[in-house]
Amino acid sequence: MKRIILLFLIMMPYLVAQAHGIAKDSVLQRVDELKALVDNKFWPTFNAPQYALEMNYYEDGPFRMHLVANDNESKPRMECSSPEVTFKAIPDVTTYEEWYAMLIHECFHGFVYKKHAQFWNKMIGIYPQDFYASDSLKALKANYDWYADMLVNENSLLSQMLAAKDTTEVKQLWAEFMPIRNERLRLVRERLGLDIELFYPITETNEGTARYIEYCLYREQGIESKTDWMMQLDSSSYYYASGLYMILIMEKFGIEFRDDLFERYFTLTELLDDKLQS
Repeated sequence: MKRIILLFLIMMPYLVAQAHGIAKDSVLQRVDELKALVDNKFWPTFNAPQYALEMNYYEDGPFRMHLVANDNESKPRMECSSPEVTFKAIPDVTTYEEWYAMLIHECFHGFVYKKHAQFWNKMIGIYPQDFYASDSLKALKANYDWYADMLVNENSLLSQMLAAKDTTEVKQLWAEFMPIRNERLRLVRERLGLDIELFYPITETNEGTARYIEYCLYREQGIESKTDWMMQLDSSSYYYASGLYMILIMEKFGIEFRDDLFERYFTLTELLDDKLQS
């Protein structure tokens, strides 16, 4: 009985938090702690003061969780709802750990845009007026069977690369991957009149790197078992997963990607292609 009472006392603060919410100051303090953790373990300078974002935090009203960048990469800001508002709006998000990872994902975008003006300028140079037009890639997959079928081959090769035993095997698989990838983008241009040959890999890089940060936080917070959805290459948001796969491949085989990605290469495919051929 004493053990049961002790366990109840230990769990009470957590149960109260789940029922009534965590105070805003405590939530934002934890966000700062996680940003420092990402800086120390996964992406240096992420928490540097000069890359900090203005944050508007809402404890009621409609759901918000997005970065507002517009055409000014130097002053992006976060619009985010509290965990409690998020839980109600998105039933699949059920824990504070998931909410924190979701928010840090968006904060990472802001960090990249503030630190890497060249990458930001490249993005706004190719993106349509609607900043969230990456959703058009979902429509391609949903509406054209030939497009979806070509993705199956790419996905299979990415899975094999991540499971490979050495870089020799990765290089062989990559040599198969790139012609298939280039052919898909070429056919989109020829059959549909849409030029996504830079738009696609830029989007894949932008979202894949942010998902990598989210993935790392899941692992760090002890909820790695809930990362399966991030790795679903056949999902509607397949370009998030393919970008994550490329980073995990480089991480597994000791291929450095953080220093040059947003300054020299701009896309994961360009960086990985160069690294594997050198």
